[in-house]
Parts: sequence; C-alpha cells; structure tokens
Amino acid sequence: MNLIQQFFKRLGPGLITASVVLGPGSIIASSRAGAEAGYGLIWVIVAAGILMATYTAMGARLGCALDTTPLAYLSEHRGRILSVLVGLSAFFVCAGFQFGNNLGVSFAVSGVTGTPLWIWPIVFTGLSLAFLFFARHVYVVLERLMMLLVAVMIVCFVTNLFFTGISVPKLVAGLVPRLGPGQATIAAAMLATNFSIIAALYQAYLVRAKGWNRDNLGDAVGDAWTGIAILGTIVVVIMIGAAQTLFGTGADFKSAGDLANQFGELLGPFANVVFCLGLGAASFSSFIVNACAGGAILADGLGLDARMEGKPARILAAICMVIGCVVGITTLLYSAGTTTSVLLAQASTLIAAPLAGIILLVITSSKKTMGDLRNGPVSIGLGIIGLAMLGFLFWRTLTSIAVSLFG
Repeated sequence: MNLIQQFFKRLGPGLITASVVLGPGSIIASSRAGAEAGYGLIWVIVAAGILMATYTAMGARLGCALDTTPLAYLSEHRGRILSVLVGLSAFFVCAGFQFGNNLGVSFAVSGVTGTPLWIWPIVFTGLSLAFLFFARHVYVVLERLMMLLVAVMIVCFVTNLFFTGISVPKLVAGLVPRLGPGQATIAAAMLATNFSIIAALYQAYLVRAKGWNRDNLGDAVGDAWTGIAILGTIVVVIMIGAAQTLFGTGADFKSAGDLANQFGELLGPFANVVFCLGLGAASFSSFIVNACAGGAILADGLGLDARMEGKPARILAAICMVIGCVVGITTLLYSAGTTTSVLLAQASTLIAAPLAGIILLVITSSKKTMGDLRNGPVSIGLGIIGLAMLGFLFWRTLTSIAVSLFG
C-alpha cells in the first residue's frame, strides 16, 4: 500500500465533519467576504480553522477515550436533564441548518438545469431518506460518499480560479489580522459558519463508528486536522474567486442563486455551471451528514441507540430532513418564512453552541475522564479563546434578534 492509499485510508471522520460545516451558509459568507473585503479577511478563515480543528481534535480524542457515547457519559455523571438539553439544542440547530441546505441544493441544481426550485428539496430529501434507511453500513457508505463530494468541490472551486485568477501578494497580506470599516459583521458571519461546535462534538460519534480507540489516537487527531484543513482551503479558494471577480464592483447578492448568476454574467455560462456543481456538492454533503448529526446527538441525549445503524438515530435524522424540506419548500413557493427560519436557527445556536463547547472543553480537560488523552495547555488555551468567540457570536446574534423583533 503506497503513501497516498494510506493517507486516504486514514481519512474519514474529519472529512465528514468538514462536510457538515461546508454548506451554503459557509459558501455565501466567504463569497460575501471576498466581494466586500477582497483578500482582507482570509485571516478570519485561518483563525476559524484553527479553533475548529482544536475542538474537532477534542471530539476525536473523546471518541477514542470513552467506552460509551458522549451524552450517555454526561447523563451518567451530570444527569439526564443536561444531556437531553444538549441533544435537543443540537437537533434544532441541525434542523435550522437543514433549511439552508435545501435552498443551496435547489439553487445549485436549478441553476444548471433551469427547473423550478421547489422540486429539488423533495428530490434530495427523498434520496437522503432512501440512503438513510436502505444503506446497510451507513458509516462506510457515508465516508465514501463524502470523499467523492469533497473531491467534486475541490475540482470545481479550484477550476474557478482559472477563470478568476489569483494575487499571491494580496493573499499573503490577507493573512495579517485586521478589520476595516464595516467588516465586523461579515467577519462574525464567517466565524459562525466555519466554527461549528455541534460538528466538533459529532466527531466523537464518527470516531466510534470508524471503530477507532486509544490505539488509533494518532490517526484520529491527524484525520481531524486534515479534514478541517481541507475545509479551510476550499473556503479560501471560494473567497479568492469572489475577491478577484466581485470586489469593488458593488455587487450584492442575497442567496447562493444570486451569487451563481453573477459569476455566470461576469465569467460566462461555463463558470456558472462549475460553481453550481461545487455548490451542489457542498450542499448535498452537508445535507446528509448534518441530519445524521442532529439525529445521533438527540438519540444519545434521550438515552436511545445513537449508532448510525440504530433505528432511533435514523428516525430522528429523517425528522430533521423532513423539517428542513418542508420549511425550504414553503420559502421557495411563497417567499415567506425566511427571516423566521433564520432567527429560529440562530436562537437554537445560542443555547447549543456555548453549552456544547463548554461541555466538550471541560470533559476533554478532565484527567479522570480522559487520562493521558486530556487536553494540554495549548488545547485548553485555544479552547478558551474559542469559547470567547462563541460568547461574542452569542451577543451579536442576541442583539440582531432583538433588533429584528422589536425594532
């Protein structure tokens, strides 16, 4: 077996976790960042990637260290109420994000085929439900599917650079941390869409599904960092494309569909097709894994079978898919409910992200729980910085909701 084969054999959980994070929201946020700030906010992606990789590695080590699932352990040592709260919060976050994944898939496929938008949530939800209930070895199939979809993303978005070009001096300058006037909001959006605590917590479940334990610690942590590095690279490539094409043009877009259309107008129809294929791969990869994460974590919180092959996790994942589908179709048909849906997703994140982050950091820093796999000083320091960032997002989101509701 050569080095390349060994490399891909070790990949799996980290790549799946990256697929949860890289959805339509991440693509839109990074594209807006490139359009509004050029290369100036690339450092935010690097910072978000480091924090995300740190927490994902915590999840990987937790999966290797425990003889049970994370929320089962939490229930045993801190009570069922807390584990149920974390499970419910994670589920509603995933259900809210599922709505965005439905819109992303719809805009991507409709942009290539010219078909009505509302058809595609039904089609892809149906395909995902079939996968969920008929795949015999869910993890194995999911791992291979994510590798394929990530490969499609890399090919499509890197191909886009041939149309847009790249400025190496600006890329290097963009690594220096700074915020220009009016850039705080888009920087916060980039951090929020690329730093997902729920996905990091789900890494523990994926590691267990992979069959890894303490003997596989090196593979588990290396896989976590590799997966997030791939995620960050794709996001930076998307940002560069937008910076090269849209920066300084005054371009404005409210959805992934608007963004794809602008690329088509500026770079030609083939560039539009390539971008839509990449968007579709990103949306559909997040589409499946996001629902599986919500189903597994909630099942675990309720004391049910959290394995991917277990019926409770599959049923709850299916419910998450259906919720996202129904809200997505309603939005596409009637142009109603978009603001409400986003606010609900944000409100659930207010509970889930900080709570899950604190629990993940505390448990993985415990010598009693983790033994020699506990967090070191660097991981603890980065973890605290991550929690501070989550607190910042908490405050910004709370303020945004208050302004939207009360004026």
